Amino acid sequence: MHSSLQGTKHDFTAAYNCSWPHSYFRAHLALDYVIPDRAKPVFERIFADYRRIRGKTRLKIIDVGCSYGVNAALLRTDLDLDELYAAYLEPSGSLSGRQEIEHADFFRNRGLRDDIQFVGVDPSFRAVRYAQRLGLLEAGITTDLETRDLTVEEYGALADADILISTGCVGYASELTFGRVYHASATSRPWVVTFAMHPFSYDGIAAVLRDFGLETKLIDRFRQRQRRFSTPAERETILNAMAKLGMEDRLERTTGYVYASCYISAPPGEAL
Repeated sequence: MHSSLQGTKHDFTAAYNCSWPHSYFRAHLALDYVIPDRAKPVFERIFADYRRIRGKTRLKIIDVGCSYGVNAALLRTDLDLDELYAAYLEPSGSLSGRQEIEHADFFRNRGLRDDIQFVGVDPSFRAVRYAQRLGLLEAGITTDLETRDLTVEEYGALADADILISTGCVGYASELTFGRVYHASATSRPWVVTFAMHPFSYDGIAAVLRDFGLETKLIDRFRQRQRRFSTPAERETILNAMAKLGMEDRLERTTGYVYASCYISAPPGEAL
């Protein structure tokens, strides 16, 4: 995380590694955290482009910073994020209890697609284990890839990937994590589609991906809301950091939301 934002950027850490996701959803709903929902149609559009260009139907997706498998839940069903918030947090919601079998049934009854398979990467091992047990993730990597390399087994779980995605981890995960993950699946030349919250720079990650022969483009029209500012102090810090970096901040100033930029990396001539 950038030192200038340390201690001011809202910290969700306490909610990220519980056995059940209820506190995670409660903390995110409090700030109207919407990026997985806003990213869903963008991912679906890019998955369709990838299938057409590569001639593939079944996709293996690596979700970097997967937490409780929210992206997998949204992209493998017709659910939207508000329905997930309600299912977990409504007192009589389908997922409000703590019965694993009920949670697994809920997602299975929503017709979990099997033409999209997810492997999650996240050091929050309890969150990843939850998503695996429910069948949202096929496999999970819970090594902190900022500090350690992949094991042989983890390396194998990431091989043959089609697309790496991420909606909220840039700023926690750096080019070290992305480089290690990409290296494990580099032979299949996966695309990378990342939403990076402002004001975090994507330059380091783009540079690592360039070493693997990928071209990274910032797609302005895919910029999306991430969440509300948590405090006036956070708003001021983020706006100051954006000003220093020369980032355009009129949406942040006007709406009360932090936005995320969308970056797509692919072999030259392939994406979009």
